[in-house]
Amino acid sequence: MNKPKIMTGWKRILSLQQRAQEMYLTGVLIHKPENIYYFTSVYPHEPSFVLVPTDGEPELVAARSVLEEAKRDSLIPVTAGDMDIARSAYERMVDKKMLRPPPNTFLKGMMRKVSESPIGIEVDYLSLFLFKYFQIRNHMNITHEINALREIKDSFEVQRIEEACRIADQAMEHLRQKIRVGVSEKELSGIFDARAKALGAEESKCRIKSGPGTALAFSRWMDQELENGPLLIDYGVRIKGYWSDITRMFYLGSQPDSSFLEHYNLVLQARQAALEKMHPGQSIYGPEEAIRELFRRKDLEQHMIYAAGHGIGLEVHEEPLLGSAPDATQEEEEDKEASLLAQSGLGSSFMSLTREMEHQIEPTFARGHVVALEPGLYFQELGVRVEDVVHISDKPRVLSSLSTDPRDMVIPA
Repeated sequence: MNKPKIMTGWKRILSLQQRAQEMYLTGVLIHKPENIYYFTSVYPHEPSFVLVPTDGEPELVAARSVLEEAKRDSLIPVTAGDMDIARSAYERMVDKKMLRPPPNTFLKGMMRKVSESPIGIEVDYLSLFLFKYFQIRNHMNITHEINALREIKDSFEVQRIEEACRIADQAMEHLRQKIRVGVSEKELSGIFDARAKALGAEESKCRIKSGPGTALAFSRWMDQELENGPLLIDYGVRIKGYWSDITRMFYLGSQPDSSFLEHYNLVLQARQAALEKMHPGQSIYGPEEAIRELFRRKDLEQHMIYAAGHGIGLEVHEEPLLGSAPDATQEEEEDKEASLLAQSGLGSSFMSLTREMEHQIEPTFARGHVVALEPGLYFQELGVRVEDVVHISDKPRVLSSLSTDPRDMVIPA
């Protein structure tokens, strides 16, 4: 196995263990497939668990159906799970002192809850059934800490995302030759998927909206046949676990009308204004502020109904969100929530410290961020969007390469 890859995997594990120590956890239980892949290089297609004790060796408890693949690819030791893999994971957590067996009396249980160190879990992913099955009495949400690690991509990850952009654009070039009046949106989507897989994609997505349907750019329904007019195509592929996410506009038939071109060129200007706000050290909120300011001057801000963009990697939508800075009301609500949790005794000192740090530090771009930038305008019967994958290095670097020149968008009928 590639030695740098192994070193990268262990570096991630050690970073997580260090964070767990700072949070006074017994360890971390990981169940989400993307997170398992991030730490082990194994993408489980059946329920599996990664156990990361604060002190000690991590372990992948793999389902029998993926065991051979796990043994071949895993960066950490692998244990075969039984048919009841949750039972296997529970027993291994007890062995590693991440969990303690349940007490035999109610009083001992209450005393244990007060004195027992918490375990870190993915609160937004671990099911209530498993939470009860594992008899977890004291826990903290580790999702934020894992997302913070995943947010900054290393060179291996950037290479994979760049390859995903290249293959997606190649598949899009192929699809462009098939676009014509009368073809259904769904049929074209299938053509993209087939071509992407032929080029090496593990998975692909291609959402096609035509005519007035472009106004519903986020709808998954594709039931129209193409007619002359605008076409919005949101596409991407997954390569070795990592996604691309790109959007391009086309115009089928004659030359676009002046209104469409005006809005399209404005979106391109917004894209450029946002890119100028995406250097290391600049505010995460900068791109959206720049886009909204441009649209506001044209009295079109109300037609920007979506954030400026989002992180991308093992999932199409990740941290960071390229949105607006939280207003005072939102921060007050978060403070109240943190205060209530502190009063309940759920990690009071840690949570209050976290809230204090969030107030003091505004999130900024850093080298290694990879985001999808997608300025757009959405009217009653028209949506216009351009989306690119951007890697933050010494300066923002656009990884998607398909032309956005208005002269290249026209497809003769």
